[in-house]
Amino acid sequence: MKKENHDLIFIAGAPGIGKSSIAVLLQKHFKSPCFEFGWIPEFRNKGYQEIPYEEEESIAFENLVLVTKNYLKHGFENIIITDLEDKRIKELHSLFKTEKYTLFSLIIDDHEILKSRVLLEERSSKYRDWKSAIKINEAICNRPLYPNEIRINTTKKNLKEVEKEILNYLSK
Repeated sequence: MKKENHDLIFIAGAPGIGKSSIAVLLQKHFKSPCFEFGWIPEFRNKGYQEIPYEEEESIAFENLVLVTKNYLKHGFENIIITDLEDKRIKELHSLFKTEKYTLFSLIIDDHEILKSRVLLEERSSKYRDWKSAIKINEAICNRPLYPNEIRINTTKKNLKEVEKEILNYLSK
């Protein structure tokens, strides 16, 4: 399989879908930087005043964009970014329209499987709200595709199969 370089590889999907696990596999394959949005430090206050989640999320997203553009400026390729909210995914095309990127949205078509994945004790995430995960998954499945987006149904696939499918898309 030919390894074609992209500037950015975005991995999206509901909690429990396998975003972080796939990102780790891709990072090992490409030996490239990987940023999970949830890793960006959270600062809940400005001195003595607590800030609302929306402002905190906005600051973190702006920082992620700046860091990503800095890595691109320094010649990094195949930068992997995961764990963005869908409202931020919608902005990717305008923010990175001059870069070569692909957005992979992982979906699942069986609510019980997604529920069991979210509730798995071994997950690195502490997120256990399976009802919200199902709503997020349904929203992604029901919205139109964004520019450069590929949806991959992970319902009956293991992580290596999903990784192989992504690598096949990237080599086209």
